[in-house]
Amino acid sequence: MALRLAIAGVGGRMGREIAAVAAADADTEIVGGTVRPGRAGGGTFSEVAGAGPPSALLTEELADLLDRTDVVVDFTTPETTIENARRVAEAGRALVVGTTGLGDRAMAEIRSCSERVPILYGRNMSVGIATLVRLLPLFARALAGYDIEITEAHHRHKKDAPSGTALALGEAIAAELGVSLADLAVHGRSGIQPRTSGEIGFHALRAGGNAGEHTVLFADEGEQIQIVHRAYSRRTFALGALRAARWVNGRPAGLYGLADIL
Repeated sequence: MALRLAIAGVGGRMGREIAAVAAADADTEIVGGTVRPGRAGGGTFSEVAGAGPPSALLTEELADLLDRTDVVVDFTTPETTIENARRVAEAGRALVVGTTGLGDRAMAEIRSCSERVPILYGRNMSVGIATLVRLLPLFARALAGYDIEITEAHHRHKKDAPSGTALALGEAIAAELGVSLADLAVHGRSGIQPRTSGEIGFHALRAGGNAGEHTVLFADEGEQIQIVHRAYSRRTFALGALRAARWVNGRPAGLYGLADIL
């Protein structure tokens, strides 16, 4: 049976990419998608999303889709994600969240909703990044005492910095070291000040159309190791989101991460 998929934020950059990969997948049925208020009358689903069946429902209200949906994939805004998580939990469906920039309040709401339904949350839907998150504790353990710097680069339109992915990489390292990332993180450098032992530096670049690049640097005075992940298009994240949707469908209630599907 085909996976019945609803795409929240289908008119956005990631929503359109997800529509494209889902439309090309014979085992996925796109039932519809949500758009911003005032946009539902802007054309058929396929015109707004750039792909998918014209007959799929285009709506401003996620509730209109939930009775015909197995999984909702959400790439919207933090406030919209909070509301969508509540709606999905009330309907007893599954949810994949790829929205970035979620704060403590949004995460608390997602955790609360995951007590009722399965939710997979990922700051980055790349399987390569999920693999890197699993590997970084090994590097942190083996290279104890090395300086650590994390650099990320994205397109000029990205709003949050550092990226959620960069923070997830830092958190994986900090957890292995047994400390909070907040106690180690230094965001950018300026002025005259030496590096403090044990800190993790974060640096963000915003330019052009970069889909996403993350570099983790481990260095001491005699050597350095750079681990680089480059995404060449948003299709990478869309494929990961669709894989996550298939995996989370039918799972018990709980909060999952992309690493769980590896």
